[in-house]
Amino acid sequence: MDTLSKNELESVLLDRLPQCAVACSINEDGSLSVEVTGPDGHQFTIASIDRSKYRDDAGINRLAREILQEMVLSRQTSHLH
Repeated sequence: MDTLSKNELESVLLDRLPQCAVACSINEDGSLSVEVTGPDGHQFTIASIDRSKYRDDAGINRLAREILQEMVLSRQTSHLH
């Protein structure tokens, strides 16, 4: 299965991350960077994602879950300071 395009990834992630704004970019090395803005306005960027690990529906679900986990960890860390 081919990896999803930037627009396909954004669309699928928007479906799985309601109330968030999602912007994807494909890097020169083929990796993915995802910028997510949560409903509270906080912005999160995850860079250098290996797209080959997230090709199918289960992979995209895993990617969305991992993004949400990163968002939660980032918020928890920022509240500790």
